[in-house]
Amino acid sequence: MDDEPLDIVDLNGAKVTFVPMDRGTPYSLTEWDLQVGYQGPPIHIHHEVDEGFYVMEGHASFVLDGVTIVGKPGTHVLVPKGHTHSFWNAGVRPARFLCIISPAGFEQYFRELAAKMVAIKAQEDSIELRKKLSAKYDIEVVGPPPGLPRQG
Repeated sequence: MDDEPLDIVDLNGAKVTFVPMDRGTPYSLTEWDLQVGYQGPPIHIHHEVDEGFYVMEGHASFVLDGVTIVGKPGTHVLVPKGHTHSFWNAGVRPARFLCIISPAGFEQYFRELAAKMVAIKAQEDSIELRKKLSAKYDIEVVGPPPGLPRQG
């Protein structure tokens, strides 16, 4: 297993590594490396998926039901299905966290998103792509990425 290449996708500022799991495991585990300034996904809801985030390095920011949490190493944020959320890196250093997703299977969304984001340059186009993939992957986009700089 040590000779196998890591399964990694790039989401334009976030590198997602898929942790190998045994067949039949009821959850998936991903490791996220966020570049400084990574704006994160649009605020969204999963109706069938629970997510748990555990910050390992840097400061990852989260919004959960409108409340902002700045996560330093050791912070755990649980996002039960049905709750609005997102994350970003507003820190001055790269950030890294683990994300556990239950049930397993949602990781295919990240693969498809990464493959289609290669041609995308504008944040607005990224949001539109995510909306198009929403119905297929249990995502309801309800707001812009929280890490966007404020206008005005």
